[in-house]
Amino acid sequence: MKGSVKISSVFCVILTGTLLFLFQTQNNKAEDTHADPLYVDTSIATTPNHTKTILTLETPENIAEWEQASTISEQENDGFNDKSRENKESLMFIKTHKCGTSSLVNTFYLYGVRHRSNFVLQTQHGTLDAVHQLELGSGLTNRPLLAPRPGEHYNIQCQHGTFYPNEEHKIMPKETTLYATIIRSTVSHFKSAFSFFGGESSMRKRLGASASMDDLIRRYLEDLPDPAKGGLPINMFVNNIAADLGFKRFSNSMGQVSLDEKIAAFISHLDQEMDLVMITDRMDESLVLLKEHLGWKLSDIVYLKRMVSKKPKVEIAEDVQALIKRYNVIDDRIFEHFSAKFDQHIETLGREYVAEQLKEFQETRERFEDKCFDKDKVVKLPYNSVSWAISDWGKKDNLACTFLQARDVILTKVMAEIQSSQDYTIPNSGKQFTMKETVDKIRRDFDEGVDPV
Repeated sequence: MKGSVKISSVFCVILTGTLLFLFQTQNNKAEDTHADPLYVDTSIATTPNHTKTILTLETPENIAEWEQASTISEQENDGFNDKSRENKESLMFIKTHKCGTSSLVNTFYLYGVRHRSNFVLQTQHGTLDAVHQLELGSGLTNRPLLAPRPGEHYNIQCQHGTFYPNEEHKIMPKETTLYATIIRSTVSHFKSAFSFFGGESSMRKRLGASASMDDLIRRYLEDLPDPAKGGLPINMFVNNIAADLGFKRFSNSMGQVSLDEKIAAFISHLDQEMDLVMITDRMDESLVLLKEHLGWKLSDIVYLKRMVSKKPKVEIAEDVQALIKRYNVIDDRIFEHFSAKFDQHIETLGREYVAEQLKEFQETRERFEDKCFDKDKVVKLPYNSVSWAISDWGKKDNLACTFLQARDVILTKVMAEIQSSQDYTIPNSGKQFTMKETVDKIRRDFDEGVDPV
């Protein structure tokens, strides 16, 4: 991945505990796994020059230095690299549930195939079977990371996983990495999660098949602890974005303070950590901003809507929408803050410029979509969703169409094989997930300058 480095902030990793504990932990790692050059220890960072990061002890002096270094003026930390600034060379994308991230991940994987990028991937111990969930931090199962190619460093992280900044910083330093995530408007996000993760079906069993969506949601939420009375509901339906971004651990570290104080502090924390917060409801604009951060081309951010629910859209009553926002108070506050900041990003870059880029991108994407799909044919996909059928052109002439429509969990395994071996012969738990002909043609077409989208 191309791009130049500009140090815009001070990078510091704080590790609690003692030096003795650090060495003991390191020495207790399983030698048969981490001695293998295919794996790296998640307690050590692999930096662009392929050296190990020095871990500093959390002494009062270090804390003071860190706090001083972290005090960045609003002007310096406006969260956007405008055209006068140099681009970050790597991407740490914190994937959030039900925010359209499956389509984005496939776009990032396609970029990786074309540019031979190294991805942060965790594997089952002793295998090359990549898992679709990144688990970092104490108290979690630290699966080994698949190492980048010799002499190279990680370029992209785009797996699901709770955001623990101190862990991510060890793997991809802030100085050279764009830290980004994506959020979604509160009511839209709740509706999607409530249906997808089984909340709707569960409540229908209780209230009957004829119950309205408004009644299902109202009854579900009213059974939860009320945030206005000290409750703090967080699950797959409620405040799920906050959970993905690490609110639970952050909140627990604050002790006995009000929920309002915790939310305000958490938003400030995300402001410091995230270079860009994308918005699902403004996906195309978000991708244009991402492109500007990374110095990518419009053809690098083209995506296909991989799965579309075949359920009819249901309007939610205004009082139920207010109830959703009340119980999803953390997610709603996060959305309101970063929605306003998103507009600031556009102002920084220039509204006219963004509008021009957006128009060109949407025309490019729609033209690609029309060629990729046979829109007279619909195929069923997992999770009660549908899509148009891939056209003959997409199956033969431009296999990027086929690649972008593959399930992201399968592509994760494909990328692990690509990263670990160039001959595509290493099996994954007895199964072959490789797409050798597809990947070879995508790379060949890209290298030869054939229509990349």
